[in-house]
Amino acid sequence: MERRYEPPMEDEREVLGKGTVSLSTATVPQPLLGSYLPVNPVQRYTFKKWAPDDWNRNIETKRFQSNRDRDASRVLRSEAKELIASSTTKSNRTQTEVTERLGERVQSISYWKFELERGIQDMTSEIDLMVDEIRRVENAIQATESPMLIARDCLANRQRRIDSDLVQDDAEKALLKELEIITDVRDTLKRTLENARDQQSTNRDCKHQLEMDWSDKFSANHLDSKSVSLKNSRGNIVYKAGSAIYKEVESHPENWLEFSQANLRRSEQEREASMRLRGSMAATLSRTSQDMREQADRVEGALNRRVAETEEAARHLETELKETVEEITGLEATIDQLKEAHWEKQKPLKVAQTRLSNRHLRPNVELCRDDPAHGLIEEVDELEKDLRRLELTTDHAEDRLRDLQHTRLSLEKELDIKRNSLIIDRDRCLKVRGMFPSTNLLSGYRNTTAL
Repeated sequence: MERRYEPPMEDEREVLGKGTVSLSTATVPQPLLGSYLPVNPVQRYTFKKWAPDDWNRNIETKRFQSNRDRDASRVLRSEAKELIASSTTKSNRTQTEVTERLGERVQSISYWKFELERGIQDMTSEIDLMVDEIRRVENAIQATESPMLIARDCLANRQRRIDSDLVQDDAEKALLKELEIITDVRDTLKRTLENARDQQSTNRDCKHQLEMDWSDKFSANHLDSKSVSLKNSRGNIVYKAGSAIYKEVESHPENWLEFSQANLRRSEQEREASMRLRGSMAATLSRTSQDMREQADRVEGALNRRVAETEEAARHLETELKETVEEITGLEATIDQLKEAHWEKQKPLKVAQTRLSNRHLRPNVELCRDDPAHGLIEEVDELEKDLRRLELTTDHAEDRLRDLQHTRLSLEKELDIKRNSLIIDRDRCLKVRGMFPSTNLLSGYRNTTAL
């Protein structure tokens, strides 16, 4: 309850501070324990002294001042007590509310820190999976080098075919197509690898952003948790002058929340894009490896067919050569027989001509065209005709022999061509194509079985 005061009397302390005025004597302020003495020493014992009423009023003033000071002190103590109680209650309530807010903040930070941890784990797993896919693509690109060398080696070897066998057959067309497919596959895989590396760089950037956000929240969670644990009676609490201000770089709660949400949203979007790209990469590897393997099978099929055709042609040529050689042998024997017959026919002709020559020596009338003369002339004519026919037949036989010998040379040459082609296609191309990578290797797997 407030106490009402009457107008106070003049405080003696003010009088003592200002001094008093008498009728004829001037005074000066003196210390409280001193006396008010005239200025003139002569009048020290003659100046007017205080009256009894002044003395009583002085005592009353003392009492009044004492009561007033005590009342003011009591009021002040009451107000101080109320202030202490109200300020304590208010500060405790405020501290409790702030502690609760800090606790809620710690929970919010912990929640988003957990979400960030999960996002980091998901992105880390995706990065690891993408690393495997990138390694597969790199292995697949490296695996195409062998088919490329094999195809080029086969084409180079088949360029060594000679004469009539140097044709652009189905096998060569298949090899050229295989070379084209391998080149396209390498270009496709290189583009895929470039896209995968770009995506992997984005994935790592997203992970880095999440880790930075998580690190900041870890520090904030530690500091706020430490702040929550601080008590009035314990903890490292000290005065921090100038701490009750807002920093210029502080973020707003909406921005704080949106920052983590944006990081997680971007990370999830990039992770989904990375997953789609990995699926596309797997499909590309499967398709390209299958395309190369199927074309390799077509090449080997064409080579096998060509080898079979060449082997069959070689067998026919060998048969023809064998029969031609046999015919040459028979014709040579016939020519020998013709020459022998021609030689033998010369003897009867000589006999007949000698007889005619002898009979032409008959004298006079004895030189008669008798039957022997007719017979000898007919015999000579017949023998000469036979000799001419034998000579003509021998000439024809020798012409046929030369033709057969030329045919034999041609057959032998053609057979050599076919044998050369067989060496190239069967012994070189098909043999080297046995080293063609498997589908698993072309798909980027290092092992012989798919993982």
